[in-house]
Amino acid sequence: MKLKAANYVVVIVENLERSLVFYTEVLGLPLHHIAPNNKFAELDTGITHVALYTREAMSETLGRPISPCDRDRPGFELGFKVDDVDAAFAEAVASGAEIAVKPTTKFWGQRTAYVYDPDGHLIEFAQDLPKED
Repeated sequence: MKLKAANYVVVIVENLERSLVFYTEVLGLPLHHIAPNNKFAELDTGITHVALYTREAMSETLGRPISPCDRDRPGFELGFKVDDVDAAFAEAVASGAEIAVKPTTKFWGQRTAYVYDPDGHLIEFAQDLPKED
C-alpha cells in the first residue's frame, strides 16, 4: 500500500455549533462544507482539510459509546504554521481561546504556543525562526 497526502483529519467534538464558532471565528478558518444532519463539518485548510464530527455520530459509526477528550492525556494536536506566534496567540486568546502554553522559543528553531479548543484538544501555533549564522 502506498498512501499519499492525508485528505482530512477528523476532530471528534461534543457540540458541532460550538466548535464551528471556535474554528471559524476564533481561529479564522473558512468553512468548506457542513452536512445537512449538522453532525459533520469540513474546514478549508488547504491540501489536508480539518473536519469536525460529533461524538454522537462517531459513536454511531463505531457502534459503541466513546469517551470525551481528556486534557491530561491528549492524543494529538492540530498544528498551524503562522508568521507571528505571539500575535496569533494573542488574537486567539482575545477571541476566547483558553491558554494551554504561552509562546516560548524552542531550541530547535521555532517559537510555539498552545491553546485548547472547546473540547480540550490542543491547537499549536508554530513559527519558524531565522537560522543563526
